[in-house]
This record gives sequence, structure tokens and C-alpha cells, in this order.
Amino acid sequence: MLFLAVFCGFLAENQREHLVEHQREKKLMETLYSDLKRDTADYTNDTAWWNGTIKRIDTIRMEILKPANERNISLLYRKVGRMRSNNSFQYHDRTIQQLKNGGNFRLIRNKTIADSLIEYDALILTGLKDQETIANGIYQQVNFMQDKIFNSKYFYLTLRQQMVQLDSVIRIDPKVFDLSSASRTDLIQYYNSLEFYQRTMFFRVATMNFLCLKAIRLIDLLEQEYHLK
Repeated sequence: MLFLAVFCGFLAENQREHLVEHQREKKLMETLYSDLKRDTADYTNDTAWWNGTIKRIDTIRMEILKPANERNISLLYRKVGRMRSNNSFQYHDRTIQQLKNGGNFRLIRNKTIADSLIEYDALILTGLKDQETIANGIYQQVNFMQDKIFNSKYFYLTLRQQMVQLDSVIRIDPKVFDLSSASRTDLIQYYNSLEFYQRTMFFRVATMNFLCLKAIRLIDLLEQEYHLK
């Protein structure tokens, strides 16, 4: 009888531990679900931002190739002014950090979800983040060249011009961007830096689109496994 009592107590304790772990798993998957939703929203916003920058660079490079007296100076300053901001993906990894740091990946009973999540995390940390580091270095070079070529006071004026939408209000002196103040060498270097920077954007957008699909797939798996909505 004593053995039976001990054995039943062991079974009860074991069952309780399984119940606690299952509840903990469900809670972690709920927060993971929320994190992935936020990731997908950021992928959508960030890719739109970078695609806009890609088009902006096309416009700037086309204007640079024109003869000095044919360049649209106002357009150049509007486009270059927008280039003075940068964007980085905000990874919502609070749950993944809990899973990694607490050794809690074992709680995920569905191996497909666990493996997909590990792969997703690795792709961001060793893929997207590496691309951002490289691009940030090129971005500094682009900004350095812009500071040599453009007069920053006109960035504020062109921004104000866009806000009030009165093209007749502001006149930008074409000599500001004349080759006498911006050497041919500087222009070519700036042109080439923009091309390199733009190339990193194409890779970044492709990577984010791929990661977005991975995140959506994980969201679908979580919905099916844990009945989340």
C-alpha cells in the first residue's frame, strides 16, 4: 500500500509538471505570435520605405548625369534631403530570447515550429543584420559625399516647399550645384556610392520579403497548433 501511495503521488506530481509546462508553452507561443505579427508589419513598412529610396536614388543619379545647366536643382535637393534619414529593421525577439536564454525550446512540442523558429532567428541575426551593418557603412560614405556637394540650408527649404506645396515660393540658385563648387571627381564618387548603396537595398528588400514569408508561415503554424487568432 505504501508503494502504491508513493507511485500515485509520483504520477500526480508528474502530471502537474506536464500541466504547468503546457501552460507555460501556451503563454510563450501567445507572445511569440504577437512578436511575429509585429515583425510582419515592420517588414511591410520597411520594404515600402526602401523601395521608395531605391526609386529616389534612380532619380538622383539620372540628374547627376545631366549637363550642369539642365539639372533640376530643386528636385535634387528634395530627393537628397530625404536620403539623410536611415531605416533599420526592429526585431521583436523578446520571446525568442526567453526561449534561448531559459532553455525553453524543449517546451515546444511541435518540432516543425521549433525548427522553423530557430531558422527564422538565425536568418535575421546572420543575414539581415549583417546586411544592415554593411549598408550602414556605405550610408556614412554617401552622407559624407552629400555634405561635400550640397548646401544643407536648402534641405530645410525644399522640405518646407513640399509641405506647403508651393513651387513658386522657393527659388534655389542653380550655382549651388554647379560643377565649379562640386568637382567632377566628387560627383562621380557620389554617383558610384549611391549605386553601391542601392545594390545593398535590393538584397535587403529581397531578404525582408523572404523573412516575411517565413514569419507568416510560422504564424499559420501557431494558429493551427495553439488555436490562436
